[in-house]
Amino acid sequence: MAYLPGPRSDIEKKEMANGLVLISEVMPCLHSVSVGLWVTSGSRFEAAALGGISHFIEHLLFKGTASRSAGEIAREIDSVGGQLDAFTDKEFVCAYARVMDRHLPVAFEILSDIVLNPAFPPVEVKRERNVVFEEINALEDSPQDLVHDLYLEGLWPDHPLGRPVAGTKDSVAGISRADVVRFFRKHYCARNMVMSVAGNIRHPDVRRLAGRYFGELAPGEAADPGPPPRVRPARIIRDKDHLEQVHICLGTPCPALTSRARFAAHLLSTILGGGMSSRLFQNIREKRGLVYSIEASLSLFRDAGTLVVSAAVAPETAAAVVELILKELKKLRENPVSSEELKRAKDFVTGAFLLGLESSSSRMTHLAQQQIYFGRTFTARETIDHIEGVKAYDIRRLADEIFHSAGIMLTALGSSRRPELESVALRI
Repeated sequence: MAYLPGPRSDIEKKEMANGLVLISEVMPCLHSVSVGLWVTSGSRFEAAALGGISHFIEHLLFKGTASRSAGEIAREIDSVGGQLDAFTDKEFVCAYARVMDRHLPVAFEILSDIVLNPAFPPVEVKRERNVVFEEINALEDSPQDLVHDLYLEGLWPDHPLGRPVAGTKDSVAGISRADVVRFFRKHYCARNMVMSVAGNIRHPDVRRLAGRYFGELAPGEAADPGPPPRVRPARIIRDKDHLEQVHICLGTPCPALTSRARFAAHLLSTILGGGMSSRLFQNIREKRGLVYSIEASLSLFRDAGTLVVSAAVAPETAAAVVELILKELKKLRENPVSSEELKRAKDFVTGAFLLGLESSSSRMTHLAQQQIYFGRTFTARETIDHIEGVKAYDIRRLADEIFHSAGIMLTALGSSRRPELESVALRI
């Protein structure tokens, strides 16, 4: 029998008196440990005028505290051979440390200092604003990322989920240090946090360290995600000079991350464009040679989701590729997938899931996101059983539900406008 990580006896969850949720998992075969502090923040929780403030704060966490300079933070984590980093997404911010197991107290001490006691020095606010501007510039130079941002902006206009995580130059330019402090105090509170720890640990040690470093954190209030986005599919074609290809995103709304139908959505996305044996790769790249790469992926959130096909194509064949993608969507609506194709997709998804749980950092992330979205931890066995339980008629029913002409969103980014791309019928 295959080894399935994470039996419940190895996972412990505790809600501290101030409301912070602590969840830890023992991985005795490792020599490392990962500690993550997850904050319900991100671009979803920002007013339009403050777009990018969560991401801006994430940068500033590393720029000094009441007791450490930015250089001291870097030297202390380097002195134990550890890693210290953070990232911002649309529905959360995560600051994390990965160290050797014997340095777990060091990870807690440094992580708590940068997350709970940032100084936000005025000179660093000014300097880091320019760094964020350069990050936004870099996005403009990365068409495969930019086209995805344009796609979400078009699919969910006038909703925070449709806005870029980094904000815009105008919104970031307008964020003051006072705005940073107010937003930080509101969101970086115990009831708005999940701490996850995974690696070669003992649960009592984790509880003791969490109590020592986070026990006095003010409870505060959990952030309100607001209403779900309203979908307004459209066709967006944007000129981008100096690109040899047209970058395309074509997609539809799909079930949210918290929906039971997410398992069918993952398999549907895999069958459509999840690997070299997928329908899109075989029919558009291998048989016709029209693209170098083409894939389908999911962008899932607590109350919304989208399945997106992305590709980079020659301008003269862009419309033909769009038509071929639409034909593949129609086939999935009209015909059930074969048992062999469904099994291959299940093996693909299961393999990716299990391989993604083999490090302390990935397991730490897995624990936290399950707590954030479901309020509990699923064992690997439960997840695999859900995947295996999906039937061919579930795939076809979902395809029939989400693949329809009224829900198609097309975004194209290229060096010249193509009349045929602007007029191609988005019909299934």
